[in-house]
Amino acid sequence: MKLSFRQLEVIRAVALHGAVTSAAADLGVSQPAVSMMLRDCAASVGFPLFLRAQGRLQPTPELRVFLDEVDRVFKGLERIDRLIGDIRDASVGSVVVAVTPTLADNLLPAAVAAFRRARPRIQITVQTMDNLSAVEAVTQGGVDFGLVLTPIAETDARLVPLCASELVCVVSQDHPLAASMAVTAKDLAPYPLISFSRSLPLGRLVEQNFRDAGVQRRIALEVNQSSTALALARAGAGVAVIDPFLLLDDRDHGVVRLRLEPSSMVTAQALVPAEGALSRPALMLLAAMRRQGSAMVGVISLVGRGSRSTEDRDQGGASPGAVQSSPR
Repeated sequence: MKLSFRQLEVIRAVALHGAVTSAAADLGVSQPAVSMMLRDCAASVGFPLFLRAQGRLQPTPELRVFLDEVDRVFKGLERIDRLIGDIRDASVGSVVVAVTPTLADNLLPAAVAAFRRARPRIQITVQTMDNLSAVEAVTQGGVDFGLVLTPIAETDARLVPLCASELVCVVSQDHPLAASMAVTAKDLAPYPLISFSRSLPLGRLVEQNFRDAGVQRRIALEVNQSSTALALARAGAGVAVIDPFLLLDDRDHGVVRLRLEPSSMVTAQALVPAEGALSRPALMLLAAMRRQGSAMVGVISLVGRGSRSTEDRDQGGASPGAVQSSPR
């Protein structure tokens, strides 16, 4: 005859405590109930389970044969209970995020660091890819959510705004435009343009800016990453119009940042699948991204005003519209 879960629980408790009284207290039942259960267990298996020795109930050799297995079963159940509690509290799990390189370098790190401090047992997988690939990964269910720059092509996924700012022009520090307060597409036209394909969000934004100014955009150097455009501009290969998020860290980028007029807004957004609910860890990480996005808005507004430091003004540096990256 099979032993029930309750019977196994009683056998294990008596084996652990060596006494019916202590086992009954541990199980929250009466001593007679435990004694009766032990008699039923012995009758079920057909051999004695405990012998009294030195004032304690000791497992018989027959019981010792399977007592370790019983103990493993209950420890496994305890682990399951802990895991259920962890899942309920969102302290374990995994999140997979697709993110464009610019946001992976700037928006993502601080948000993930804060999230990991609160939920260190949640595994986070970051897949860096271009905007189009990130959109595809989200719509095909390959990731929990994505971090992209807009505008993006029509998609069934939902967009959650994180932060926004204006496209900026960057030039080398010795460029003829470096002393300008602001630049337009017409100002940039005489110089080699470092820019993006119109198939990319930034490319479409720059294209529209030039079109609104009545200037044909002629790309001298085509790139697909703002970091590459920045490096080429720093080397003096031309002028570049990039997203502002790349310039938010403490590094000396070695370029002059100029306002682009009229302004063209670029938005960092989370891309969430239209169907199905996000897991609790994914929702919590997304909330951390939104908080970091809100914090970045203030930073962007400060660095985007075109102001200079007092030292720059005292030294008679560039005009008020040019913000130069200075050594930290």
